[in-house]
Amino acid sequence: MHVGLVTRSEVEYVLDLANDLNEAGMSVTLYMCHAHTVREVDTPDRTVERLYEVGLIPRECKVRLIRLPRMRDPRSFALFHRLSQTMRDDGIDVAHILVTPGELWFAVLACLLRDIPVTSTMIVPKPNVGEDLPTLVVLAIYKLLAYGSDVVIVNGADQVALVQKLYGIPASRIAYVPLGVRKTAFRWSTRAVPEEPGTILFFGRAHLHKGLEYLVRAQPIITRQIPHARILISAHGKDLERCRQMIQDSSRFEIHEGFVPGNVMATFFQRASLVALPYLSAASSGVLMTAYVFGKPVVATNISGLSEYVEEGVTGLLVRPADVEQLADAIVRLLSDDTLRHRVGETATRWVSEQRNNIATQTLQAYQRAICVHQNALD
Repeated sequence: MHVGLVTRSEVEYVLDLANDLNEAGMSVTLYMCHAHTVREVDTPDRTVERLYEVGLIPRECKVRLIRLPRMRDPRSFALFHRLSQTMRDDGIDVAHILVTPGELWFAVLACLLRDIPVTSTMIVPKPNVGEDLPTLVVLAIYKLLAYGSDVVIVNGADQVALVQKLYGIPASRIAYVPLGVRKTAFRWSTRAVPEEPGTILFFGRAHLHKGLEYLVRAQPIITRQIPHARILISAHGKDLERCRQMIQDSSRFEIHEGFVPGNVMATFFQRASLVALPYLSAASSGVLMTAYVFGKPVVATNISGLSEYVEEGVTGLLVRPADVEQLADAIVRLLSDDTLRHRVGETATRWVSEQRNNIATQTLQAYQRAICVHQNALD
């Protein structure tokens, strides 16, 4: 089976999936956004070769980088029409498109590939709190994606019923596949970086639904009990500046604004004593899975999309969303108990290792289902 993986922004997700499929004996071609992939490897002139050099993907996997116009640019239709033809010329047996909210042309691509079975992953099936696009626009794009897809994959067990209800997809065309291990993230750790005691990492998108403000507000409570504690923020997004204005003691923070390449990301996770995910809403979290693969315990909010992957007291601690004191108390608990923190981190690493084989098997089952649905539709 020749699988075509397509994404704009979920580069790490696709790289991990490509590795799993390759190990399962599948032929894989990746179609990835040029700009997002360059950010990941930080080598604009030799991006693809760098992916192979670091070992992020095996050389058996082919890579095609797509230079995308702005999402609202009508020229995108012609580009995606050409992409659909390129995928046919490449001999793709199953297309797997990974889509986040607002990525209209990737939903259009699913409709253009009428002669190829299409599996799509709705990364965020329901718009998060404070999403940039109006909810009706996001839902309309996902409905188009559902129309063009033979099977829709979700990464949360409770999202099966949600997607059925929102987009009118029958259960037979929905596959639940748990979020995969971010093992390619770990491959960036080419040198050992010691953990820095008391370092709390917030990583990723600074958006309203990520709840960064609650971590900022928790800082005075944390440092009263753990004087050496510091918060390391590596983030991009419009909410970062608002949260920066809320900081009471800037000496307690280290802030890196913007996207960082994979080697810098790996350094940040190695430095951290724990990773904080104070989210208000989430469908899933690549940051969570990255923390696990680096053996870092997490403090996360008890919301759908996180609680499924965090076992209380075993792989992390769960707190109520928007509860500053409970968030601070959980962080203090881990920072003040090295034995507990290390045990939780080690358990998280074992857990993601056990998950790996299951993910590949379930993804391949989704592809087989897509082929059957597609064939039945032709008949």
